[in-house]
Amino acid sequence: MSLLPLAFLFFFSAAPDPDADFFLAQAPADPEMRIEDAYKWLFHAARGGEHAIQNEFAVRKWLDQEWSTLGPPQPHEPLWVPLTPDGRIGRLNLRPYRAQGGTPAALHAAFVEGAQSFEGSPKRFHASWNALGRVLKKNPQGHLTHSEWMRLDREMRSKDYPARHHSPEYEKSRQPAYRVLPAAEAQNLMDSLPPP
Repeated sequence: MSLLPLAFLFFFSAAPDPDADFFLAQAPADPEMRIEDAYKWLFHAARGGEHAIQNEFAVRKWLDQEWSTLGPPQPHEPLWVPLTPDGRIGRLNLRPYRAQGGTPAALHAAFVEGAQSFEGSPKRFHASWNALGRVLKKNPQGHLTHSEWMRLDREMRSKDYPARHHSPEYEKSRQPAYRVLPAAEAQNLMDSLPPP
């Protein structure tokens, strides 16, 4: 067997990944980020919100329950958080969206539309997740270490890499409340907010 195909394969398996690199550039701003939160970020970046839309009635009920318990926006909580370097998908934070006059009906419609229209890519997720593991092996960042990546990878691989929850530490400190939306749906929602 020629060494050229092996070298070619190695280059692409070790090449930088834009989604992983983008996540790692954002991670230092949030010291509560754990490996579960990195996984969830990369999962959403590659696969969108399709995993959460199996039952539209349940999705609306979940939103209504969450909406009724929202407090005011947290300090410096942005309305929109892009998850990829091209901004094609991101998280619309519910607290600032509600505080700026957004409605749950409009958000629900955008979420359903976005989950159905976004072309999720398991391959893209695996590429970014594995790239993150390679980077953390050489350069751990805060709570994001290669040993933690290995632990979670073993767990998720045994389940075929499903969606998962945030880490308990992140849940406690950040109380995340958002919906994953393609940029087009998010922009339409933001454009429809009442003027300040």
